[in-house]
Amino acid sequence: MKTDRLLIAVDLSETATTAARYAVQHFRNGAEVVLLHVIELPPRPNFAGAMLPPNDALEPPAREHASQRLREIARDLGADVRTEIRVGKPHEVVVSAATELGADLIVIGPHADRTHVSRFLGTTADRIVRTSAVPVLVGTAPTSHAPRKLLVPVDDDALAPTILAWARTLADRFDAEVSLLHVWSNAVYSHVASMSSAQPGPGGDTQATLERAMQETAEEWLQALARTGIPQHRVTSTVAWGRAGDVVVETALQQQAELIIVGRNRSSLVSTTLLGSTALSVLHAARCPVLVVTPPRT
Repeated sequence: MKTDRLLIAVDLSETATTAARYAVQHFRNGAEVVLLHVIELPPRPNFAGAMLPPNDALEPPAREHASQRLREIARDLGADVRTEIRVGKPHEVVVSAATELGADLIVIGPHADRTHVSRFLGTTADRIVRTSAVPVLVGTAPTSHAPRKLLVPVDDDALAPTILAWARTLADRFDAEVSLLHVWSNAVYSHVASMSSAQPGPGGDTQATLERAMQETAEEWLQALARTGIPQHRVTSTVAWGRAGDVVVETALQQQAELIIVGRNRSSLVSTTLLGSTALSVLHAARCPVLVVTPPRT
C-alpha cells in the first residue's frame, strides 16, 4: 500500500511526539509529512462570559506556544515536515484535514495520561479512529526499531483483501513475520454445542468432531489467504475460540507482536463478527501500536 502523505496529529505531549517519531522513522517511506496541532479553545459558559477573556485574546498565545513546540518536534524528527495549526474540535479538525490534504494515513498517539493497560485510548483518538475515512496508526508504546512481528486478525469479509495488502506491504518493508488470526466467537461456540446436543450418539464426541471440523476449515482458509502474496516463510496462522478482542490482545502478548493490523468499515467501527465492537477493546488494551485499516478510497 503506497502512502504519499502522512498526517501526524500531535497534542504536544511526549506520547504524541513518540508516536510521530515512530511513524516518520518506519512508515514515511518517502511520503510527505504534515504535522498538525489543533487548538481547542475552552468553552465559555454564558453566565461567566464577563469574567473570562474573549477567545480572540486566548488564541494568539496558544498559537505562539504551539508554533514553537511544533518547530521543536519537527527538529526532533529530523525530517522535512510541514506544520499546520488549526482551531476547533480536535477529532473533527483532524479528520477533515486528512480529507482536505489527501492524507493516506493519520498518525496519533494514545491519551497522554495513559500509563497502563486499563486506561482508555482517549476521547479524541477514539473519535478519530471511529470517523476517519483513511487508515489510522495509533502509536501505543512503539518500539525503537521497525516492527518485526505483525499480528493480523482477519474475518471472511470484504475488507480482508485490504488488510492483507497492508500486511504484505509492511512485511516486505520491515522484513517482518506475519501471524494471521481468526477467532470463532463464543456465540458460534454455543451454537456448535447446541448442534452437538441434538445429534445422535455421545454428545461430547459429536461436539469435538464439529469443533475439529470448524478448526480445520478455518485453518485451510487462513493458509489460502497466506498464499496471496506474503512469502511463505514469513507467515503463520492461528485459529482460536473466545471473545475476539480479548483473544487478539492475549495473542499479541503471547507472540510479542510489535504491530496489530485490524480493519474498520467507513460507516462505523467494524461490523464483522471478529472486529465488531471488539476493535475498540483491542485499541484500548493493546500494548503495541495498532494500524486501523479502512476500505480503499474510490
